[in-house]
Amino acid sequence: MIEAQELAALGLTSYEAAAYLALIGQAELTPAEVAARGTIPRQRVYDVLAGLAAKGLCQSREGSPRTYAAVAPALAMELLAGERAAALARQKQEAEAAAARLTEALTPLFAGGRGRSDPLAYAEVLSGPTRIAQRALALARAAKKQVLSSITRPMILSNDQNQAFMEAPLGRGLAYRALCDASVADEPGLSGLWPGLCAKGLELRVVPALPLKMQCFDDETTLLSMQDPAGGQPSFTAVVIHNQGVAAMLRLAFEHLWAEAKPYAGGA
Repeated sequence: MIEAQELAALGLTSYEAAAYLALIGQAELTPAEVAARGTIPRQRVYDVLAGLAAKGLCQSREGSPRTYAAVAPALAMELLAGERAAALARQKQEAEAAAARLTEALTPLFAGGRGRSDPLAYAEVLSGPTRIAQRALALARAAKKQVLSSITRPMILSNDQNQAFMEAPLGRGLAYRALCDASVADEPGLSGLWPGLCAKGLELRVVPALPLKMQCFDDETTLLSMQDPAGGQPSFTAVVIHNQGVAAMLRLAFEHLWAEAKPYAGGA
């Protein structure tokens, strides 16, 4: 059984589809009979039949009352398919013309926006140990030349995360230098990592104290990790800064501390 919706897919209204299905099973029908068979409101049926006739899907026959007859399905479907194809072609042309107009109008706006710098585009603020650990590992994996680290409390990453973080660049042959606060250098969790990491190329030195946790990647991106000063349960915030000037300034501080630091005894 053909449903009216199937004909509607070819461009007929639901009432037109219902009217054609009502007509096709009979030689001819009056408007009242079409309305009854097609469940079409009586006040609408005349307009519906006029629409069908305009599309070439039915013919009216003079009489009292006037009657309507469906054209053969082969002809009707050919007419519908042709009209639908023409409508789609028109829509395609209209869409392409609209796209061209919008492209022309929007391109200068896009170009103007690219020329303006977002003052916060170079900074990312991260909260919570999990988010910080994920971003730190991503930065370590993306490094291309070298990593500089300063390691001090609070320890945000777990021992496993610290190992994965350091092995990511070391495993690719990158230069990796780390300054470690003397108070944490010999902690059991970390001290067990140093021999293996130093064997892979880590250069490790120890200083009496470090004011801040820092990682610098390729002299371009810096990760600064801090414990929030508010009381209560410890929480952590990190800032990723994509700025060569900041990286250069922090490297000066790193090199000053590096020159005065002592090589880690276990890393020899």
